[in-house]
Amino acid sequence: MARVVIIIGSRREGNSYILGNRIKDKLASNRISTDIIIPGNQKIYLCTGCMDCDRNGVCDFNDDMEDNIKKVKDAEYLIFITPTRWNLLSGDIKIFMDRLNPLYSQKGLQNKKMINLIIGSKKKNEYSTEGAKTSLGAFAESSGMKVAYIADFDECLDFKDILKQESKIDQVIDEIIKCVG
Repeated sequence: MARVVIIIGSRREGNSYILGNRIKDKLASNRISTDIIIPGNQKIYLCTGCMDCDRNGVCDFNDDMEDNIKKVKDAEYLIFITPTRWNLLSGDIKIFMDRLNPLYSQKGLQNKKMINLIIGSKKKNEYSTEGAKTSLGAFAESSGMKVAYIADFDECLDFKDILKQESKIDQVIDEIIKCVG
């Protein structure tokens, strides 16, 4: 059975949080082991670019990324859920990705499968999710991961707008279960 880690790129209990917890609950009901990480609610230092982890595979910082790296290392699937900021992924997701460098430098991300869920605030034709998709795709490619599934949710500006898209949420979760099941 696949092991899944969901990384939620928003600190609030809004659209990204709602989606992440719905996915976790549905995966749990299908007996799929799942952890949720919300980097913005953790003690995670910014990467300084010292590159020590390139040499020894270990970050010099002692913070919550130690546990996160273990979870990511043990996972087969990583589900990134990011709200968009200026058509880009959230800063919390970017910081998290930067701090995965100890795994990257040791090829510990290769062959993992990545699922990218992007939550945009504007209509689809107003270009609110494309930049985040590109950034997540570039991260997957450079680290040797395979993107297994991508979905976006548009018009989610307010706190719980994603709840207006219940049928899409169900469809996306069904697709995720097909991927990891």
